[in-house]
Amino acid sequence: MKFGNILKKELRELITVQAIFSMIFTMVLLIVMGQIMGGAMEEGFDTSQITLCNQDDSEFTADVLKKVDDSESTNINYVELQSDDYAAEMERLGIKNLVIIPKGYGESITEKQEPAPVKFVSVFQTGGITSSIGTITASDVIGEIETVCTNEVLLKSYGLSDEEISLIRDPMQTVEYTVNNEKIAEVSPSSLGAIYMMQSMIAPFAIFFLLLMASQMIMTAISTEKIDKTLETLLSAPVSRMSVLGAKMAAAVITALLNALFMIVGFVFYIIGMMGSTVGEISMNAGPETIDVPVSEVTNMGQAMAELGLALTPMSYVLFALQLFLTIAIGLAVSLILGAMATDVKSVQTLTLPIMVAVMIPFFITMLSDVNSMSLGFKVIVYAIPFTHTYTALTNLMNGDMLIYWIGLIYQIIFFAVCMFLAVKMFTTDKLFTVSFNSDKSRKKKKAQTEEQ
Repeated sequence: MKFGNILKKELRELITVQAIFSMIFTMVLLIVMGQIMGGAMEEGFDTSQITLCNQDDSEFTADVLKKVDDSESTNINYVELQSDDYAAEMERLGIKNLVIIPKGYGESITEKQEPAPVKFVSVFQTGGITSSIGTITASDVIGEIETVCTNEVLLKSYGLSDEEISLIRDPMQTVEYTVNNEKIAEVSPSSLGAIYMMQSMIAPFAIFFLLLMASQMIMTAISTEKIDKTLETLLSAPVSRMSVLGAKMAAAVITALLNALFMIVGFVFYIIGMMGSTVGEISMNAGPETIDVPVSEVTNMGQAMAELGLALTPMSYVLFALQLFLTIAIGLAVSLILGAMATDVKSVQTLTLPIMVAVMIPFFITMLSDVNSMSLGFKVIVYAIPFTHTYTALTNLMNGDMLIYWIGLIYQIIFFAVCMFLAVKMFTTDKLFTVSFNSDKSRKKKKAQTEEQ
């Protein structure tokens, strides 16, 4: 009963309204990010409609634009410009991209037989990666106009048939295949790499902030108890110190489990939101092929990833959640030890630094490079940090590197056991009160007090 009362006390201190709000905020943030990124990518890749101003009245230009407009892929939204001040006109029309076919375009091609200019005006956007996609895809529409224009020149000037024009323009058909772990799928490696990168980037960010938040929470809680002398009162009560430590760690583990649960739910919905919107735009549809390759039909990027063994299964999420839970538990155990060494608020801030460094090093390394492709010595150093294994967990699970995953999981379990052993040693002896870390300000104050005496 005494253990239960202490556990309730610890849970009330750890699972506060602010803590629950932080968990919910993390989950909602991931879900919203998935929806925003998916929507932005879908909008950015949308070339179904372009805004165009036709200032040329030639029959040739009219025929070209009619064929572009009649195509199933692109519709033209015609606008009229009132002046040559394109910046003012873009603002007046409320558009971000505009294609302008100037007067004399058709005459230059059909009569003068020289290249004709086409103007493309775009509003520069600095809102991130997805904001620039719209400009890139809008400029691609000019290529479609150029294609139709070339076909018209070949048809009218040289009398070539549609089949001959098609052969001249596309004498070679490229069919892209990607191989992974002895599996093959008909999919562009560049498109697959973009999706793979987006899937693996968000996890390190979430783990980074989750670890810092959880560690700061437990360190502040234990250090505050020690500074306010409530920890001494609690340990002098008729209850074993192991019960106190057990209650604190149980509360920390429950808190870690809740944090991991909220984050996993948010991450799953992030992937669903992002993949659901973009998969149709950057997928490579299967069609009749002339190359005899033993590969099953792949209709979109999601199926391609499944064909290559890169899709995350429900078990993958469970294994990732297990490693995430262990990572948070390690962070909390270390924070428990460091928090017990604090003597003032300043020392709490200083003692947080080792955890921040241990979290940040693998965070930046895994974001910029593949740990498994590094040299053996550097790989050992990086993997010696227990948090690294969680940063690389999703990549290892997607690539099927289960040996690396299980080794990392076992290492985390051992590391957690060592941290728990040190915590037990500290809480069952007088080291809890004798071991301390004094900040410079605290040391100066203590020295001044000693001199006065």
